[in-house]
Amino acid sequence: MKLQLFKVTLAVIMVFAVLAGCSGNAGNGNNSNNEKGGNAGATDNAGGNSGESAQKEEPVTLKVSFFQGGYGDSWFVWLKEQFEQQYEHVTIELEGNPKMNEIIQPRMESGTNVPDIVFVDDSLMRKWGPAGLLTDITDLYQEPLADGKTIAGTITDSTDNAMDVFGKRYGVPWTKLTQGIIYNVKLFEENGWTYPETWEEMEGLVEQIKAKGIAPFTYPGQYPMYLFPFGHAAYLQYGGPEFIEKLTNPSEEDIPSLYEHAGFKRAYGLLEGMIQEDWMLKGTLALNHTESQMEFLRGKAAMILNGEWLENEMKDALPEGFSMRMMPIPPAADAVVKEPVIESLTSGFGGIPSASKNQEWAKKFLLFTSTEEANRKFTELTGSSRAFTYSVDGLPISDFTKSVLEATNTYKTIALVYKPQALEESPGIDAYSAIASGSKTVDEVVEVNMKLSPDKWKEKQKLLNTQ
Repeated sequence: MKLQLFKVTLAVIMVFAVLAGCSGNAGNGNNSNNEKGGNAGATDNAGGNSGESAQKEEPVTLKVSFFQGGYGDSWFVWLKEQFEQQYEHVTIELEGNPKMNEIIQPRMESGTNVPDIVFVDDSLMRKWGPAGLLTDITDLYQEPLADGKTIAGTITDSTDNAMDVFGKRYGVPWTKLTQGIIYNVKLFEENGWTYPETWEEMEGLVEQIKAKGIAPFTYPGQYPMYLFPFGHAAYLQYGGPEFIEKLTNPSEEDIPSLYEHAGFKRAYGLLEGMIQEDWMLKGTLALNHTESQMEFLRGKAAMILNGEWLENEMKDALPEGFSMRMMPIPPAADAVVKEPVIESLTSGFGGIPSASKNQEWAKKFLLFTSTEEANRKFTELTGSSRAFTYSVDGLPISDFTKSVLEATNTYKTIALVYKPQALEESPGIDAYSAIASGSKTVDEVVEVNMKLSPDKWKEKQKLLNTQ
């Protein structure tokens, strides 16, 4: 396109030069139509083509800051290339960092070096939105995308709920994150093991695995949140839907008794049993995410508590012929919900800081990221899903990615979406860390949470009343 524009512009200059020479005028060799925005195909919507006439556009630079973790940066690089190709006067500056969630907070809160678009943890959206640090983009959900669809019409129901902050939308969802148990397919096949349908079957399988001198499980022990998919599935299985509703949307009357609920006690008790009965690879607590994942890939552990990003994050370390599969958490006989459950929730958001000087172009970019083409490209490049409904037919995705999609389409899913007043699951102590390390028993964790939750509730209400 740029080459064609150059040829056309050059021809116009030559014609005017000849005419100027014939009339005896000095002429003007400067051509004002030399910005990248002189393309008649530029449009005002996210990817459409209105056929508007060529006109001079002022150069625009959009800075996009994003958390660069397991999904890498390839999708953002693709977005940059495609957006700049469509809007030739716009330059996208990418800033990715594995610590972006921490780096961006003081910048946002001080108004210093603030980007035009952020893609970070969605908990920050719920913090920044009511504080006035993010632009309200509720109306953007109804804007037509390039493919004629809308964000409102394609976002999943649970994700739409997760994006709701006091009735407003301050961002678009980034990914649909699925977490569960991932097992080594080849190891299972070689030993004749099958993935269990019940927790009792899991207990039997664990003994068979240990008998082979292999650790049944590992996880990134430095980061207790990797235990969440197990715990959250267990909350639903042993507490039921009513417990989930109270946990995510409690009233003052629910505090503090909520934190001694049987759903908590059973979930924590199962985890405590796993630790005490040596289900975990020795030394797991000291491992970070890549270290634990390497141990799993080496066959040191038959299963790992992890998420759909694992394959992409470890693509350069995958042994030849290695195969893995994502599966749900099986229920025990005393479960209230007697079904395998897998966690599938919204992870991250894309939003526009209020301090951005390029509000309209930032909105165009967010719309651009939410088309079916962009969603499909995300899945193709990362092996993961976005939180929209879209087709993946024909995409060159791995067997592992297929297993993730199959798991979320086959089994009951859980996604804890906490209302603003909720204290979440552990207001007094990091329950998972305490139990996994053995520093506290289940009863001690429950006691601490019950004791501290009333004061935490009052603090939360005071905070909400100031917003």
